[in-house]
Amino acid sequence: MVHIFFKKLYRFLWVLPLVYSSNLFAYTSHNIYTTTLSILSYVKWNTTTPNLCVVDNAAVANQFQQVSKQLKYPYVISSIKLESFTSNNCSAIFFSHTPIATQQQFLNRYSILSFSMNNKDCELGSAFCLVSKLNGDTSFKINLDALTRARVHVDPRVLLLAKNVENDE
Repeated sequence: MVHIFFKKLYRFLWVLPLVYSSNLFAYTSHNIYTTTLSILSYVKWNTTTPNLCVVDNAAVANQFQQVSKQLKYPYVISSIKLESFTSNNCSAIFFSHTPIATQQQFLNRYSILSFSMNNKDCELGSAFCLVSKLNGDTSFKINLDALTRARVHVDPRVLLLAKNVENDE
């Protein structure tokens, strides 16, 4: 058990060095797909195979499938239309091109862990807002209000680690 924690902690330290802003902010040299899947590994799921639903973008879903398989993550990746969403089919949701206002309306109706790749400020909408830099690196912010509303258990040691790194800056 302790070995698994340190393995995850090492992976988290390697992928998620955090710096403080109005929301929590992180920078990593990995791409959006690897970063998202790494974050998902710190969530306590009620199932052994969580389903990440990618909204309205089959190409992004395909990329997630390839990266998940390569890194041996146990996730099912599905491409869905937002209007056909059912909460019993998705453990988490990934918005690639959905407008922020639409994300917020959706998240007001459903309590689900959410990721976005087009929400730079992260004041509204998804819990995790990822941005791909020109050099291919990824940065992201955490919307703590959205994360709380998602009603999922993220390992508190990870959140404490983020707070500790924030205090070191």
